[in-house]
Amino acid sequence: MKIKLLALIALQSIIPLSFAYETGPEIFGKENDMGLCSPTRREEYIKIKKTKLDGKFPNIQRFIIDEDWRTQGLDSDEFPLSEPLIIENPIKGETLAVFDRNYNKTFRVASFFGRSEIRISEQSIFQGRLGGRSTTGSNDVTSLGLLTNDGSYIVVNGCDGVFDVNKIVANSLADYPIINGKAFIMISSYGSTGLRINEIGKETVKAWKTVYKNWDKTKDSINRELLFEYK
Repeated sequence: MKIKLLALIALQSIIPLSFAYETGPEIFGKENDMGLCSPTRREEYIKIKKTKLDGKFPNIQRFIIDEDWRTQGLDSDEFPLSEPLIIENPIKGETLAVFDRNYNKTFRVASFFGRSEIRISEQSIFQGRLGGRSTTGSNDVTSLGLLTNDGSYIVVNGCDGVFDVNKIVANSLADYPIINGKAFIMISSYGSTGLRINEIGKETVKAWKTVYKNWDKTKDSINRELLFEYK
């Protein structure tokens, strides 16, 4: 009995480590960069520089974030869909971005494509007997699949639905293919069986050409610095 107990304790100490390694966020395209969060969720201090837009963007609306996340976010009706916008965040800085939504009877996907990061929110929908619909919960989007113009696709692993943009991602989105009149990305959420197709609006694809034009790592990537822990 004692041997079985020791074996069980040893197994429990191994499983979380291997599970976290297989499903945790991975760094994509940047050396010595840090993800938004880590599989161990250990305490860290990270300094992040504000993002700034370089150059002029005529005829593009500017939106200033002046409300908290409960009233002004991915699902806010205040933001036009499928058109490039300048988003000014009082803490994070400014970015050029486009919002997209794909709502149907079984799920809702709201996405934000900015020059520095991509954010994707997914919710499951329950269809009631009388036609009413309600959300059954949010799904943690962990991976994003994007087509490239050479016929292949790339997979970007993120954390909590947040994905850093690098040169490969920016180039892919700036020249994104439309197949049979439609555009698709792929997303995978925690507990799903793999990447699943999600349709993206054609006007959003057109907006990507503006958002990701002349993307520059030194100006557009998120600059993070890991600080020593304070005692």
